[in-house]
Amino acid sequence: MPIKLTGINDLKRVLKEGDIKIRIAVNSEIHKIATDILNESKKLVPFDEGILRSSGHLKAGGGASKLVATQTVEFGGPSAPYALIQHENEKFWHPPKPPGKSKVGGHQGTGPGVPGEDPGAKYLEIPAKKHQATVVPRLIAAIKAVT
Repeated sequence: MPIKLTGINDLKRVLKEGDIKIRIAVNSEIHKIATDILNESKKLVPFDEGILRSSGHLKAGGGASKLVATQTVEFGGPSAPYALIQHENEKFWHPPKPPGKSKVGGHQGTGPGVPGEDPGAKYLEIPAKKHQATVVPRLIAAIKAVT
């Protein structure tokens, strides 16, 4: 039997009433969306020695008590305060830097760069906002594919 899905309210209803194959499809698509955001973010993370970029990962949440699992994209780990500063300060200069100058103070980078195109601030926010409008349509498509 076809399921009527046109927006967020229908999506919520189907998730609450849907069987396990629907929840599996939605959880899989949420993981794919989070992975897309993570991969795009890693391309925008300021890069000096690669520590911040390599700290990016997905953190799963939710569980049996939830209808749908959650996925969180995180950077920084123990260096989360550093990751936050790099994310928020839009005036920092970032690579490319001359060889051997990665630890020298001053402005060795090319400048703050173009948001969303060059490594720099808002490395997580920009990809997340880009995908925001596609979340509901992608989840609806995932449900329709299994019903």
